[in-house]
Amino acid sequence: MLQSLLDLKTRLQAAPHGGQRALVEEFAASVGKSCATVYKWLTDEVGYSSGRKPRADAGTTRLAPDVLQFVAAAKQESIRANGKATMGTPVAMSIAAANGLDINVSGSRLQTLLRQHGMQPGQLRDARNTQQMRSEHPNHVHQIDPSLCLVYYMGGKQRVMRDDEFYKNKLDAVARIKLKVWRYVRVDHFSGAIDIRYFEAAGENQAVLFDFLMHTWGRHATRLSHGLPRLLLWDKGSANTSHGIQRLLDALGVQHETHAAGHAWAKGGVEVANNIVETQFESRLRFEPVESVEALNAAAEAWVRDYNANAIAHVDARVHRPGGDFVRDDLWHGIRAEQLVALPERSVCLWFLAGKDATRKVNNLRISFAHPELERPGQYDLRAWADQLYKGQEVTVTPLLLKGGAVRVSIERLGREPLLVEVMPEVDYDQAGRPMSATVFGERSAMPHDASVATAKQLVQAAYGDGTSLEDAEAKRRANTRPFAHLNDGKGVVAHSHLGKEELPTRLQRQAQEVDTPAIAAARTTPELAPMNVVTASLRLRGMLGRNLLPEENAWLRKQYADDKVPVEHIDAIAARLRGDDLADQATGTHHVRPFLKVVGQ
Repeated sequence: MLQSLLDLKTRLQAAPHGGQRALVEEFAASVGKSCATVYKWLTDEVGYSSGRKPRADAGTTRLAPDVLQFVAAAKQESIRANGKATMGTPVAMSIAAANGLDINVSGSRLQTLLRQHGMQPGQLRDARNTQQMRSEHPNHVHQIDPSLCLVYYMGGKQRVMRDDEFYKNKLDAVARIKLKVWRYVRVDHFSGAIDIRYFEAAGENQAVLFDFLMHTWGRHATRLSHGLPRLLLWDKGSANTSHGIQRLLDALGVQHETHAAGHAWAKGGVEVANNIVETQFESRLRFEPVESVEALNAAAEAWVRDYNANAIAHVDARVHRPGGDFVRDDLWHGIRAEQLVALPERSVCLWFLAGKDATRKVNNLRISFAHPELERPGQYDLRAWADQLYKGQEVTVTPLLLKGGAVRVSIERLGREPLLVEVMPEVDYDQAGRPMSATVFGERSAMPHDASVATAKQLVQAAYGDGTSLEDAEAKRRANTRPFAHLNDGKGVVAHSHLGKEELPTRLQRQAQEVDTPAIAAARTTPELAPMNVVTASLRLRGMLGRNLLPEENAWLRKQYADDKVPVEHIDAIAARLRGDDLADQATGTHHVRPFLKVVGQ
């Protein structure tokens, strides 16, 4: 493929003006890819450049700046204290249009403009929410995680760290073990297929991680799953110590991401896998020790083989999900041919372990970068270019060799070429290890405002009027001051009162079907109460009258209900009659006038 791309590059350079597109389309059709993909291959793999000049209007838009600021400020002012954004771009556009602002671009274009100008709420205030993730097929997403194993080897014998000897506050006890055993776990997110490998090393390092990737992505006689993933999730610790690995992943076409600090849930699958390995495999080592890491890995390979196949007696090794229970190997075996990408030879992969470009997020106008020539991560001061940087902005960092730890930083600029600057690491530190460039307490020194602060100032002035400072805006928010109150001659903006006035089309109403279920039918049915016998009715009447029934009353009751069945609904009428009240018997339709006056002493 590389040779084909090189040939295509030569043909493109020799093609007449206007003839390059046809060559790319022909090549794309032959390999079954889009023209955009072919152009990306040409750029990334063989260094092709079309030589086309940037558009003269790049970075410009016909949308008025005050309209863009209004929409951004409206979204920003609708963020709750808990970080939740309550107003979307379409709603903000609707409010802007209702107040006479000209919205002359689409919603998607407006979203792009907000993002390009650093005005999206997420760019001004970082907020993340957890959500359930789904992978599309085997080898779509892999998660790996190294961790210190409780097993270690000393004097040719297996030993296990006991809690009472190696709890977290006795770090010196752990430090006495020169070569610790590290467990590397890989899990395929789609199938849940697990792989483990143990290494004896002083700590995490690039060489061990490389060996693990070669093992876990290569074919193995005792493991079904293999091949490269589309996306690899790992933690920042592994990424920061593995610049060569990142370059290898880029070369292999494996996208790699790290979870944010405090967001270990982002790779929860491998955390679960670590627990499975500890409880299902390592718990067995106490009863059948092995004498070396090699023997430990042989035992681990046998366990991986049987566990992924759910072939261990009395152990349910399936993955349990809302949609069912699945054998891990069965799920992975459903991989299609186009989804299975083989790992290249080890010698090819080793070539990519040289230094690589990396990205860093700007924090307080500084970045930290572990230069290969420095003993510890270096701090690089970017305050001189503060007006080009937003909070949390990512910059591309390239280590420069033989220059005392210098790096080249590439800062993206909207509509222009990236700004390339060369930065030396901070080397002057005080006795406490703090940089000498830091401000001393008692001395007045202000940090330069970065682009985020400038943008925030524009938005608060759009929301509360010219001259409003960030502190003024915060005070107004606490006082629940109405944003945009200065617009429309002091009337403020129309946000919802214009709703409900548009003429809607007349629609025929559908005839709804009534709910017809056994439960609803039973609820609609009035239950029939069984009649009482005369004795039970007498006891009920005694409670209602507060006295025993007289013989004449009992005789009347027995005669009236000779079948010994007194309807429950008659009890109130009978009690009223015995009290001497005038009552029309609703049950029989007859009228009785005090039939027991003599009896009850009326």
